[in-house]
Amino acid sequence: MKKFTFRKFINDIHLWLGIGSGLILFIICLTGTIYVFAKEITDWMDKEKVTISVPENANTIPVTELVALLEKEKKDTKVTGIQIPEGKDRSWLFTLTPKDILLRRSKEEREAKLKEGKREKSEGRKASDDKSRQKGRGADKDSKAKNEKGKGRGGDRERIKTYYVNPYTGEVLGDTRTTSSKFFLTIMGLHRWLLLDHDIGRPITGTATLIFIFMEITGLILWLPAKLKSWKKWSAWKAGFKIKTEARWKRINHDLHNTLGFYTFLLLTLMALTGLCFSFEWFRNGVGNVFGAKPFEDKKAVASVQSEYAGANPLSLDLIITKANEVYPYNGDLRLSLPKDSVGPVIVYKAHTGFIASAGTDRLYLDQYTGYTLKKEPFSDKRTGEQIVALIYPLHVGEVFGTFTKIIYFIACLIATSLPVTGTFIWINKLRKKSEKNERGKTKKKSSKKDKTSQQNASVELPVMKSDA
Repeated sequence: MKKFTFRKFINDIHLWLGIGSGLILFIICLTGTIYVFAKEITDWMDKEKVTISVPENANTIPVTELVALLEKEKKDTKVTGIQIPEGKDRSWLFTLTPKDILLRRSKEEREAKLKEGKREKSEGRKASDDKSRQKGRGADKDSKAKNEKGKGRGGDRERIKTYYVNPYTGEVLGDTRTTSSKFFLTIMGLHRWLLLDHDIGRPITGTATLIFIFMEITGLILWLPAKLKSWKKWSAWKAGFKIKTEARWKRINHDLHNTLGFYTFLLLTLMALTGLCFSFEWFRNGVGNVFGAKPFEDKKAVASVQSEYAGANPLSLDLIITKANEVYPYNGDLRLSLPKDSVGPVIVYKAHTGFIASAGTDRLYLDQYTGYTLKKEPFSDKRTGEQIVALIYPLHVGEVFGTFTKIIYFIACLIATSLPVTGTFIWINKLRKKSEKNERGKTKKKSSKKDKTSQQNASVELPVMKSDA
């Protein structure tokens, strides 16, 4: 009987974790592979809306006029977001939100701020003892849960729409909710929560991702040469770096699992760790404690300071865009988040574009009445920890350095999708080998019994022959 070793223990963990989570991990990796180029595929499928013909010597219609035209055409709505791509032959995107939704959300925000103010005063009178702080944290969680519940209303999402608009003619080219975009929304839902209820599906995919990280660690241990004394020899390492294509398919399958798993180890670990931020709040909190900034945290909006202008006509959006381009003087995609009330700022986001372009986004808060810079947040000025946290989503989906990293992520995700398949074949082959070995053992045992019987018979006959002689 074989001795139970540490390596055998690691192999068993790797095997049974893989058997338990293989199907879910296959779905997660496959949908992740499909989603890498979701934007590019959607733009190609909907090119009649995304790409426009540029008239000769034509200028774009002022943004303020486009907003007025849209709000007139789509009654009882307000433009709350604008996206202006860098390319001149690309349509612009305008997000329109029904006014009743804006009023309700504004009311909810005011009530939340009022409750928070009362709670802070109450804590001040109680000298902020430990118990009151704990209650305060509980109140924070309660109010946050209520806000999230309000924000998550499916009806709101359905009614808030984004339209493609030709900036040269003002023509509305159509809604962004196309067949291709709905397909990729389904792919995303399958990737993140297996199309189940969010509270059920998210922990399942999160747990499978945790298992995947443990499998990577155990797989790396199994990839290392078995004996420590052979680590100094290149011959002991060589097999782990190459696929023996001239061998039988069992060996090729083993090498595909072993070698490709090693080459994608770091990238897949990065995807898994960033993916956990979408599944577990405790993990997000841990990341926030490590890097000094909590992932996906909405910062409190900077209010417009010129209160005497409140109620007056806001500054032209074209002047706002000019101001933003003066602050960040480079070509790139521009996105505006317009104020939802009379005191909010215009938030401008600008990002580089290109085959190898950083996903870091520069942010700017401008007063909606004067264009005065309330706050400037260049990505390059952030601390390293804040930059890493801000890039969690791009690091997860492959957008961190544009198309270049998307190609690498696509290949890595494709390999990740193959790992549960090749691992299953390795397991099946081992079961067959074990079964064949047992059959050979039984056959050998039977033959040894026959040999023993014949030897015993021979030993009985020999003395008789000897005595006759």
